[in-house]
Amino acid sequence: MTAPSRPVPPRPLRVGIVGVAYAEGTHLPAYAALAAEGLVELVAVATAHRETAEAAAEKHGIPRAHVGFEALCADPDVDLVDVATRPSRHRPMAEAALAAGKRVLCEAPLAPTVADGEAMLAAAGDRGLVDMQSRFWPGITELRRLVADGYVGRVDNVAATALYPTFTTERAIASSGWCAVAEHGASSLRVHGLHTADLLRFVFGDLSDVRGSAARREPLWDGRVPADSVDSAAWTARTPDGAVCSVHSSWIARFGAGFRLVVHGSEGMLLAEAAGHTGHFPVRLSGARTGDDVPRELVAASGAATEPFTRLVRAVATGDTADVPTFADGLAALRIAEAVEAG
Repeated sequence: MTAPSRPVPPRPLRVGIVGVAYAEGTHLPAYAALAAEGLVELVAVATAHRETAEAAAEKHGIPRAHVGFEALCADPDVDLVDVATRPSRHRPMAEAALAAGKRVLCEAPLAPTVADGEAMLAAAGDRGLVDMQSRFWPGITELRRLVADGYVGRVDNVAATALYPTFTTERAIASSGWCAVAEHGASSLRVHGLHTADLLRFVFGDLSDVRGSAARREPLWDGRVPADSVDSAAWTARTPDGAVCSVHSSWIARFGAGFRLVVHGSEGMLLAEAAGHTGHFPVRLSGARTGDDVPRELVAASGAATEPFTRLVRAVATGDTADVPTFADGLAALRIAEAVEAG
């Protein structure tokens, strides 16, 4: 029995990407894979400097290199603008693309503030998407299906931890040291914590009664980089059905064990685990029901780091966007972050 073929659009989705530093590891390889499937065509790239834009275009075989996001947003051959820059730059870039009639795929977090996110959503309507790609691991989609089908019965308790040693390593500090500065819009709460918040909303629905605490525990990364962004946070919430949730995230957790999301219900439990940030590390799912001796593996942890982003963009290119996070989802995550930061 042959597997059903994926829908192919009348022509490839024509993408222009703003920023290449972060995109180099995930976005660009994913676009290359989807181009081979006939689903995507990467037609333009923009950076702030001609030499970096032209170098990226030459390296990745991109037809046009633009200096500045404004020129790329005005490019008539671009259907979707991928904003792959730091959060503090997202709003003007997204608004320029939307004003030019483009769809926008914006890196997470959506914006540095709720006010910025609200303005972006108002400008976007249904044309704004957010790269909270953690949803697209098979282990997560199966977790969601099983919860909805009653595998654990009534959901009573949900606990998530996202404890990573990211900025205890020289490599991460060298490549993403800008995350140390709060005004750029990133933090452990707004990156790893935000992806975790989106997964909870994806599986269980909107969260309420959000309360928490955020801290800056490490003032100097590697003893030399001043840091004033939140590096550790813990918070609680309630699901629409009243289950109690807890989340604890940090990106300075030495020997941090990675991601863990456990769901306990009246008839069983489900456990999703990843060795690192769910945006890039595959998710293993296990579970047990009343009468089982031990949990058993339901979905293995397999797949390349680019897989969830590739799945997200494939869904956009084929029009299968029901599970693709929108600007509304990005704004909901920002509201959770601001509630936690408010204490």
